[in-house]
Amino acid sequence: MKLQIENLNSFIAAAENGSFSAAGRELNKSQATISIAIQNLEIDLGYELFDRSNKYPKLTEKGDRVFKNAKLMMSHYEEFVEKTKSIYSINEVRLRMGIDPLICGPEVIDILCDFSKEFPMVELFLVQQSSGNLLQEIKQNNLDLALGIFPFNEKVDCEFITAFHMHSSWVASPDFLENKAEQLSFNDFCNSPLLLPTDMSGIGIDQLKSAPQLWHVEDIHTILTLCRKGLGVTFLPNFVIANDLELGRLEKVSLSFNLLNNDHWRTSVIWPKNRLLGPASDWLQQRFTAIQHI
Repeated sequence: MKLQIENLNSFIAAAENGSFSAAGRELNKSQATISIAIQNLEIDLGYELFDRSNKYPKLTEKGDRVFKNAKLMMSHYEEFVEKTKSIYSINEVRLRMGIDPLICGPEVIDILCDFSKEFPMVELFLVQQSSGNLLQEIKQNNLDLALGIFPFNEKVDCEFITAFHMHSSWVASPDFLENKAEQLSFNDFCNSPLLLPTDMSGIGIDQLKSAPQLWHVEDIHTILTLCRKGLGVTFLPNFVIANDLELGRLEKVSLSFNLLNNDHWRTSVIWPKNRLLGPASDWLQQRFTAIQHI
């Protein structure tokens, strides 16, 4: 069965207006055209939609059921037509974006929620990988935009703009810190596994280069689990460790040799070299760079 949209429109107009002539005036068609359209619809369905025995046509019981379903279907059809038209006016139908899970804090989540309202017609492909992997995906043009922690010397092959500071802290378990000084010495620091979620060459602690027990673990939950068990120390965003600090499962660690006292990373938004950002990508870039700190 193939029902014609025009026949359905004629039927709905006749049912709503109470006559074929009134339906014709509404649709700017002749009464005969309306009548033929409804007859063709009745042939397609195999039953009568109107009782024509009186002066004005009256819906049959089946016709009344069809009218209600047709109204519902046409509302969806009109919505489909409007959305299809809106797609024509946008430059980005799909957006492939990467975000390092390490920096996906509440402010970033809020921006993603706002994005869904601002660009409801853009299909978003969200990739969550380490910053190092996201950088390679951008360089290979597999992503349109990425938010992460990227060392300056590695961003030269991309377009980029610096974004927000992400406040972070060194932490360890109470068991690990037992019998240690208030400030962790360089000797204790080097004799313990350092659980690092990403490349930390940009935070200004040169001693990291000589640390013999560096563990690079991309999964944040694994780092937290290992750290809670007293394996070593880690450096994580404050929003990630807030719950563990509150519950006493982790404690902040002060490093006696960290003269710079750095406690943050600087994030960046990057995109492929020589590519202009579309409206959706540009909106995200502006929102991310408007954040001051997390």
